[in-house]
Amino acid sequence: MCLAAPVPSDGEPAAKKSTKHHAAKAAQPVMKDDTADKLRQLKETVDQQQAAMQQMQQQLQQTQQQLQKTQQQLSQTQAAADAKVAAIEANTNMQVQKVQADVSDVKAAVAADTMLVQKDAKKIEYLEHPGSIAYKGVTFTPGGQFELLGFYRTHATMNGDATAGNSIPLAGQVNGSYNTRLSEFAMQVRNSRLALRMDGKAGSTKLTGQFEWDFEAAGTGSNPNQTSGWAPRVRQAYAKAEFKNGLTIMGGQPWTLITMNRKGTDASTFWTINSVDQQTMPGIAWGRWAELRLSQQVGKSVSVALALDMPSYLSSATNANTTYVSGVAVAGATTLNNSVIATCATLPCNDQNTYSTGLAPDLVFKAAYDNDKLGHYEVRGVTRFFRDRVVSTATVPGWNNTGLGWGVGGGAIIPVVPNKKLDFLFQGLYGKGISRYQSAGQYDFVIQNTTNDTWDHNMIMVKGASAMVGFESHPNNNWEINFDVGGEYYGRTTYPASLNTTTGVFSGLAGYGIPTATNTGCYFETVPSSSVSSTCTGNNRLVGDAKFNVYYDLFKGPYGKLTYGAEINYYMRGTWSGNGGLTTAALPYFPAGTTSLAPRGNDKVVMGVMRYYIP
Repeated sequence: MCLAAPVPSDGEPAAKKSTKHHAAKAAQPVMKDDTADKLRQLKETVDQQQAAMQQMQQQLQQTQQQLQKTQQQLSQTQAAADAKVAAIEANTNMQVQKVQADVSDVKAAVAADTMLVQKDAKKIEYLEHPGSIAYKGVTFTPGGQFELLGFYRTHATMNGDATAGNSIPLAGQVNGSYNTRLSEFAMQVRNSRLALRMDGKAGSTKLTGQFEWDFEAAGTGSNPNQTSGWAPRVRQAYAKAEFKNGLTIMGGQPWTLITMNRKGTDASTFWTINSVDQQTMPGIAWGRWAELRLSQQVGKSVSVALALDMPSYLSSATNANTTYVSGVAVAGATTLNNSVIATCATLPCNDQNTYSTGLAPDLVFKAAYDNDKLGHYEVRGVTRFFRDRVVSTATVPGWNNTGLGWGVGGGAIIPVVPNKKLDFLFQGLYGKGISRYQSAGQYDFVIQNTTNDTWDHNMIMVKGASAMVGFESHPNNNWEINFDVGGEYYGRTTYPASLNTTTGVFSGLAGYGIPTATNTGCYFETVPSSSVSSTCTGNNRLVGDAKFNVYYDLFKGPYGKLTYGAEINYYMRGTWSGNGGLTTAALPYFPAGTTSLAPRGNDKVVMGVMRYYIP
């Protein structure tokens, strides 16, 4: 960069000319020419730099334009690439979905083939080991069990595998079949069973038949009082039709409708205690005899049923005499003792093996409610019709008397732990003339047979009540553990024993549970003194049982199930009190001042069982 020398201002005085500087002054024009050249060169350089800058700016503009163009091309290329990628992804997704669909189709085909293979395998298994037999549209399924049962009783009752609660030996008694002083052990297979179920369809109607029998028959002493007992003993034999509208019609011999159901009111869903003792237990209402039943499902949870049951009457044998025809069976007797008209000195008599002359069928009603979480609940009732005949005499014509019995009750099976892990159960029945429906069973009625009262002979119903509570548990698939307590009550039923025809005054008592019963003989093995009668006529007041049992399935599979079980029962029996003419000074066995006796007894029973269930 060149700097020009400052030019003096016009106002400054001119320096004095000196001769001394003439030579320098003469040389001044040469210096001016150099400066101009330098200025010109500088200008030219600046012009060149400006031209170069302009050229650079033009090149920069061109570069910017090219960059913008490149960016536009890049954006277009990116957009095209994105579109192409999206198209590729869409195409890929379609291909993936198609592959997945193909895989699903393959899986479905494999599953279908697997099901066909399994179905074929089941068919082969069924052909090799059929669970049922098909014949003309009906499927026959066999069933049943083979059983070995052993039992021990502290006091012998000679009842086999069915303990008669109404005849438990009383304290100290050895009289007839009562053996207080003897224990009892036995083994038997009489509870082995055979069964056959038949299933078919007629359009939308389902048809079912059930047949089951065992070897518990009582031979010539068989009777229809609680269950049919003829050899071979039929347990169940019925057929039913289930219609699409929820109506079921059943006819035959099932567990009667009075028996509690596990679900609904159908004959196939009955519940009874899983007892080794084949008499079940006191407190449970049940029976098996001929029955016609109509059941109707109402919605999903409610069902109702009405049954007509074959009648059979239980009356006290002490009332049997020649003045009437009762047409009833004697409770607990080995023969029916029905239609007693004349006495017999020796057996057999023609009147020993007849049947109850029933007036009309027993009417049984039940309504049930079922809920998967809350359980099964039911109410039930029974109405019974009784009749006897007063025999004509030379002076008095004969006539028929009728009586009415009734009972109401209910029950429930309540799940405490789901899936049958633990269920609570209870049931009860109360009424008059219902002993036939009680497990221990005593008498339905007594006949008022007052001496010299020829115009009476009415039937008086015996009051009865029964109840049981218990727990049924299945801790796992192999174990079953149950505990139950039950009892039955029979009411004292009396009437005047005699009529003084002169004064018209009734006196004495007769009937069931009379306070004048002779009970002194209930306590003795032999008669220790002639002052004490050996007779024991006390009628039952209470019969009870506490039961605990456990079962274990040792093996179960397509070939059946092998189960072992054990059971402990504590039975008790109490009678109505009676003085029997006992005086305060009779014997030292009784406390001073004793005026009546109510004999009691108990029995401890241990049972074990091995059962093989037919698959």
